[in-house]
Amino acid sequence: MRTPSPVWLVALALACHEDSGASASAAAGTAPTTLPDLTLPGTASETGSETEPSSGTADGSSTAPTSSGGPKFDLGEDDSTGPDGALCPCAPKLDLIYVLSDDRELWTYDPLANSFALVGPLGCPTTDGTFSMGVGRDGFAWIQTTIPQGVSNYVGDLFRLDVTNPLNCVDPGYVPGAEGWVHFGMAFVSASAGDPCDRLYGQHWDGQAGLWSEGPGAGKLGVFDAAALRMETIGATNYNGAELTGTGDGRLYAFGGVPHAKLIQFDKQTAQAIETLPFNSLPLTNAFAFAFWGGDFYFFTLADPDSPSSLSKVTKLDYDDSDNSGKSLTTVNANAPIRIVGAGVSTCAPLEPPG
Repeated sequence: MRTPSPVWLVALALACHEDSGASASAAAGTAPTTLPDLTLPGTASETGSETEPSSGTADGSSTAPTSSGGPKFDLGEDDSTGPDGALCPCAPKLDLIYVLSDDRELWTYDPLANSFALVGPLGCPTTDGTFSMGVGRDGFAWIQTTIPQGVSNYVGDLFRLDVTNPLNCVDPGYVPGAEGWVHFGMAFVSASAGDPCDRLYGQHWDGQAGLWSEGPGAGKLGVFDAAALRMETIGATNYNGAELTGTGDGRLYAFGGVPHAKLIQFDKQTAQAIETLPFNSLPLTNAFAFAFWGGDFYFFTLADPDSPSSLSKVTKLDYDDSDNSGKSLTTVNANAPIRIVGAGVSTCAPLEPPG
């Protein structure tokens, strides 16, 4: 997630906004009842090209992207430790965190190797800027873009792509701003520990450039109806602008809040906060994202919050205290190769530290 910051915007402000609710009117247009076909992960794309295989070494270790051509994958087969189920099986290559750059590229982040690898540029039929991302256990990602609406207002559109071949991206026909949902951070979450099937959830942002805010009823939580292509409001939250991540056992978390950021666990049925963990030294910055992986959280924020050209850094929260750190925050990568605006981790990712 990122907020455009025009030079004429002189200050950030805190504001409270009334929840627009599920009764907000949709933009004109009729949503399709089925999604456009996308090539299954690992198969030929709609243009007939094949996804390039991984260039790992013989012992299975990863290799960095090279300047010689196609995408390189730092991904294994479907060996995740998330819930298993025949109804909603895991597609291949979903064991790492996917991250979205502000220059329209899809990368992976490997928490164990603490390394980034380029998958490839997005082939979505748009020139809009990138904003947020969610990755489903079916191997497809939903990408939200950002479109200027006047001097300092923005609205988001949605596209769907194959994570093994991001050039394979389609416009499903979503109407920007439908149901009063201007922008939203998003993530897939499984139904429960016993039901791995996932749904896409969203946390609203009102699209005011340069502004995240916090206060009673400032935002809202919703769940996406992929057939009707609209977000259904669950309830009000205190966060106007926050990113989401989900787990394979049904937990939903948000990263939001100003002036101090917080980790919030939401009840995905009621939008009520179950747990709130405040951070005193990890602000959201103008571009931020996060993901749950292996029992811990990984936060992607600007390395230099005061620099408009800053790249990102990675901060780890030892949430399960498996490192015996007392749930401490640690900068594990101070020099990411990109500016990260979105992160997506499927519900097939491990729930506990591997090994």
